[in-house]
Amino acid sequence: MQRKTIPLIGAMLAALAAIGLAALVVWNQLSGSSDGVVRGDGEALVAPGLEVGGAFELTNHKGETVTQDTFQGQFLLVYFGYSSCPDVCPTELSSMAAAIDILAERDAAAAEKITPVLITIDPARDTVDVLKDYAPAFHPRLVGLTGSDEAIEAVARKFRVYYGRGQQIDDEFYLMNHSGYVYLMGPDGGFVTMFNGGTAPESIANALQRYVAAAKTS
Repeated sequence: MQRKTIPLIGAMLAALAAIGLAALVVWNQLSGSSDGVVRGDGEALVAPGLEVGGAFELTNHKGETVTQDTFQGQFLLVYFGYSSCPDVCPTELSSMAAAIDILAERDAAAAEKITPVLITIDPARDTVDVLKDYAPAFHPRLVGLTGSDEAIEAVARKFRVYYGRGQQIDDEFYLMNHSGYVYLMGPDGGFVTMFNGGTAPESIANALQRYVAAAKTS
């Protein structure tokens, strides 16, 4: 039995390697190890030395070209999703918005240092005209970003995000498959931490408050 289990896990890991960050989390869960799976309430850990994030050039929901330098000095709370998502994406974006509002009630100055961002993984449908209504519906400070297929693929690869076209519902409507982490990037553009999908807004707010406070003293 053990001889069959080891190759099976190995095959699963090989398949998950293409997904990137998810492979590490699933491996820890499969192996039963709790070391490094979570470093806070809802925070997921990545392998030491694994780079997450990087330079990008996209278009915001106002039609403006933005790069990573546009947000210099701000923490970014980043989610990869799409506007036609029926449930998961609206839930995560609502949680991000609620976390920002919870933090604002505690420390308005700290909340102002964080910019929530949605990067679409469905640029064919998520045009500037679509995102200009969709993004502000969740939070007035949420920035929706879109771009060419190549630009979205490039930024998703840097964040190690898995996405792809999913089920075709009818002749015109289809779903997208994608990983569901929420990423926190620092004022210098570097990776800080990431949150598992479904993390409670209160937990995200607690972490945001902690990281913003730590940045003040560093």
